[in-house]
Amino acid sequence: MEAQPKHHSEKRITKKDIPYLSGLISLGLVLFLFYTWEIPLIDPDEPRYASTASDMALNNDWIVPHFNGAPRINKPPLFYWAIAISYKIFGINEFSARLPSVLAAIGTVLITYLWGKRIEDRNNGFWAGVMLMASPLFFFISRLCITDMLLTFFVCASLYLFFIEYTEAHKNNLRRVFLYFLLSMVFLVKGPVGILLFILIVMGFLVWICDFQYIRRLWYLPGFLLFLSIICAWSIPFWLSLGTKQIFTLLSQEMSGRFVSGYAHPQPFYYYLPVFFMGFFPWSLFAFLPFLHVLKQRKSMPEKEKRQVYFFCSWVILILIFFSLSHSKLMTYILPISPSIALLTKSLSRCEAEGALGNRRLWILRLALFVSATIPLALIFVMLKWAPTVRGLSTIHTVIPIIILLVGAAVSLYTFFMSRRFLRVIKVFCFTNCLALGITMAYSVKYLEVFRSTKDIVEHCLSDKKHYVLYSYGRTEPSLVFYSRKNVLEIEADTKFKKLVSDKECSLYVVMSMHDYQKKQEWIQKNKLHAVCQNNTHVILEKDW
Repeated sequence: MEAQPKHHSEKRITKKDIPYLSGLISLGLVLFLFYTWEIPLIDPDEPRYASTASDMALNNDWIVPHFNGAPRINKPPLFYWAIAISYKIFGINEFSARLPSVLAAIGTVLITYLWGKRIEDRNNGFWAGVMLMASPLFFFISRLCITDMLLTFFVCASLYLFFIEYTEAHKNNLRRVFLYFLLSMVFLVKGPVGILLFILIVMGFLVWICDFQYIRRLWYLPGFLLFLSIICAWSIPFWLSLGTKQIFTLLSQEMSGRFVSGYAHPQPFYYYLPVFFMGFFPWSLFAFLPFLHVLKQRKSMPEKEKRQVYFFCSWVILILIFFSLSHSKLMTYILPISPSIALLTKSLSRCEAEGALGNRRLWILRLALFVSATIPLALIFVMLKWAPTVRGLSTIHTVIPIIILLVGAAVSLYTFFMSRRFLRVIKVFCFTNCLALGITMAYSVKYLEVFRSTKDIVEHCLSDKKHYVLYSYGRTEPSLVFYSRKNVLEIEADTKFKKLVSDKECSLYVVMSMHDYQKKQEWIQKNKLHAVCQNNTHVILEKDW
């Protein structure tokens, strides 16, 4: 009689969860918000999203996003809405631009906690959440003003709700309706690609376990009508504002253009192998072990545990295959697999405690721990040859975080051989990863400000100017638009300034890369331009009338 309430309490949030949830939220705020107000928005993606949202907040146009005076229709508006609301509360700055990603990251960590708690207990969920925060790819993207973290949150929430609905004996129609609501949020963040990810994972899992009957239960008309009404509430006014041609451009560019032709970010098929390995280090060394364990013990393993591992493995494998087949690749695309990596790796401590791993898999685990110590050693030699001083960083700045990882790996290896407790290994790795990642972010401020943003040069030269026209020679850096708060026009070598500006009393500035500035001296002298400000990568020139 007492076992059932205890089992049932593990599924609901009670007072016992408050210390765990508070600890994860506090740690997440420290890790993800640390230095977000100091680091400039990184070209090209961050300032593009931030500037589009500022235009939305200032002009109160919540239907059609605009960047640099032109409609920006390659993404749905939910992420822009989140940033614009943040601007309304905290003002237009780097902190406000990155706050939605921070909150989405903390939300994903909390879902991971609830998932781990449902699988085993609160302690399991807590450390799964900490492992997620200590994953390098998750840590860095949580601090960036890009859509991927918000997409990860809604995809994770949708999969968690599906997992509950699938494993619970009591089916709940309200839960199914809320699932469709979450899917509408996925669509408003990333478009049809986000929905395709959910369908791919769920269908792949159901086919793997040969549960074809449940596929029909996924369809729920009231939920689909809610999904459709939410999408139409934005898409119909959007269509009326821009027309069918622009809508077709959005769909074809984001789906066919990126996935098939790879017009942006083309990479080889194996691109995500090193990204996966380093982006989720050290968990990437251990995540495959539960998969090997379930394949070996699939006949004797309880059906509930087997389905859990199958679901997480489907989540990881299918997303990696999906984006590997795409011609357009970015490391941020595979971020949605991060909760499953943490939950898979954490399950090793349970298998080890139950003595279910076996000698062969224990030796594989020891080998993985040994590899985790050799990777930082290899990185040190690579960084010493990289000559980081060229990029504005000293050698010590790049070596210190790697040494911390090396010490953590060595301590983890020693801890496992002495105590044979994988949970203690997890704790050591979490601490050293968080420390190394935090130091890396603190050291990178100077590099990012000079080499990946125009913030320093704009604030130094143009912050006290009010009436001026701003041009960019060649490609316009999005950070130039955000920090100048002006629309920037692109010019080329054959541009005639007399036709561009009729009011000669208005100051005219041109931003050039240092490379172009050194090559185009004749053009600069011909157009009576002189440098007024420069750094290692950009120069601002003023027009003499």
